[in-house]
Amino acid sequence: MDQTLIGQPPIKNKHHASAPPSEAPVLATRNNKNSDSGFLFITLIDLLLLNLCLFGIMVYKIPHGKVFLNPYLSNLLTLALVANGFWFLIITFSDIYRVFEGAKLPLKISDLFWGSLIYFGVVSLIYNEFFFPIFKFHFIIESFILFFIFSSISHYAFRYLYRNTMRLLTYAVVGGGDSNLNYLDKVFSSVYGNHTYCVGRFANEDITSVQHLGSYNDIEDYIKRNNNIDKLLYFYSDLTKDTVQRIIQLCRNRFIDFEIVPLGVDFFEKGIQVEQLAHLPIFRRKKEPLCLKSNEILKRSFDVVFSLLIILFVFPWLFPIVMILIKLDSKGPIFFLQQRTGYWNKPFYCVKFRTMTVNGNSDLKQATKGDSRITRIGAFLRKTNIDELPQFFNVLKGEMSVVGPRPHMVKHTLDYSKLIDQYMIRHEVKPGITGWAQISGWRGPTKEVQQMAKRVEYDVHYIENWSFWFDCKCIFFTVFNMVKGENNAF
Repeated sequence: MDQTLIGQPPIKNKHHASAPPSEAPVLATRNNKNSDSGFLFITLIDLLLLNLCLFGIMVYKIPHGKVFLNPYLSNLLTLALVANGFWFLIITFSDIYRVFEGAKLPLKISDLFWGSLIYFGVVSLIYNEFFFPIFKFHFIIESFILFFIFSSISHYAFRYLYRNTMRLLTYAVVGGGDSNLNYLDKVFSSVYGNHTYCVGRFANEDITSVQHLGSYNDIEDYIKRNNNIDKLLYFYSDLTKDTVQRIIQLCRNRFIDFEIVPLGVDFFEKGIQVEQLAHLPIFRRKKEPLCLKSNEILKRSFDVVFSLLIILFVFPWLFPIVMILIKLDSKGPIFFLQQRTGYWNKPFYCVKFRTMTVNGNSDLKQATKGDSRITRIGAFLRKTNIDELPQFFNVLKGEMSVVGPRPHMVKHTLDYSKLIDQYMIRHEVKPGITGWAQISGWRGPTKEVQQMAKRVEYDVHYIENWSFWFDCKCIFFTVFNMVKGENNAF
């Protein structure tokens, strides 16, 4: 790599520059000295911390004076050998350290967390199976917490101390337009932060947003005469297959990674998913979190447990009170069933406590502020969201979820699906008793299309960014708003 680029501030997209080709060919090298020493240093630090946390707590818990006696000492040494051997397997077959050192620190800490979680899980199984009869105490959780905290601190400290000596990841592109290069820049920035530098672009036509390195026919000559790129990213060219294969071999000889970036990946702004069809890679829109079976099972398990708790511990004493109040306030049934649009556009009957007088417009007209149809007790039930309580039976049946986009009347689905492009996306997940749009203030009547469009925007954001903690957040603020009261709850 061209040493003049080390420490040079990266230039993002606009006016990338490169040194002019020299007259004589340059011998290719890869300057990995800093990377190798940094890799070794942080690996040894983590190994030291791992042993201190793992066996320090064990030694602390062993009765005083017995550490160096059998069977403690021999079993400690055996466990240490097994544990350290397994850690080397973890770091060998994972990306905890084997990533470009300019990678964003949160990504590396995330890899460290999952790697160490797997490690301590396996060590726990080994310990409980073979060593617990001897030591007879637990220490894995404390060791994991201590190791992760101290290791994260060491990674942050290492990054801070060596922030000025980290090498840049330099690359050049072949073909591609402005949108392709902008997308590539976003991807590199999301992974490597500011530690990337685009040398320029090879193409038969020039564009203003990036340095022009020459035509497609100049690629081989440029690579032979320069040593300033780590990657050559190939979008498109009109070169023959033999010529491209020759460039690939030339890159390999000069320690340059040749990587193909498919045209059209920028169509998928939320990311892509690669699937293999025989030997053909297929690119498709990245699936939402709840498309993963593990997340689906987690969410459904939580729904069942949470709804059972409400039904068993809240409903028995609250239902008689609400039933009496509804009957005393107006004539009609206790419950109100209304057909709403559910999962994958399948209609279902959503159950609520009745809050209105019996009327013929319930399936057509939304409730509004000061609506004459709302009863006195109904206004209180709607204000406190108690009218939604019976929907936990819908959750238990699998028709709804505790958290998700609120189910709309079938008529509203038919109307708004014609007016709002993303409207039907909200039916990719089960409707919820509460949702991100509702706690963000987008609840109540939608007199204007823009109001519904904003609600749909929040629903889509929830679907695309779902996590278990996102659901917990929605539930917390729902309860908070019930106590505080909401202006749009009527």
